Amino acid sequence: MELINFLIEHFYLSVPLLIVIILLLVSNAKKGGKKISCQTLISMSNKDQALIIDIRDSASFEAGHITASKNIPSSEISRRLNEIKKDDKFIVLVCDMGSVSPNAGEILKKEGFENIFILKGGINQWRMDNLPLI
Repeated sequence: MELINFLIEHFYLSVPLLIVIILLLVSNAKKGGKKISCQTLISMSNKDQALIIDIRDSASFEAGHITASKNIPSSEISRRLNEIKKDDKFIVLVCDMGSVSPNAGEILKKEGFENIFILKGGINQWRMDNLPLI
């Protein structure tokens, strides 16, 4: 209750703070590429429209990954750009929880790649939806 009273009494501080928080959330939501659901990824993959890049480390990838995904750990993405073709396919980045992929997406954008998507919730969401892994 005290916090609410403070915010009301000091609205000239509260309003700019609220605006900054909203702008940070919006910019972070768009960072690295558009977020897509597991169902959207399945649809894209079934139409052979997606290049799925799993940016987790090799051990995590070997423990279970999405069919037809390619493993390029996030720490190596800058060095291994030559393995990613700039064609008409959508690039879908997959990490553990969807939090590391935006950074990798920004690297790809700076190198001229377009049509970058991020699996919302990462491989954890894929597992929670009981979807198959290899």
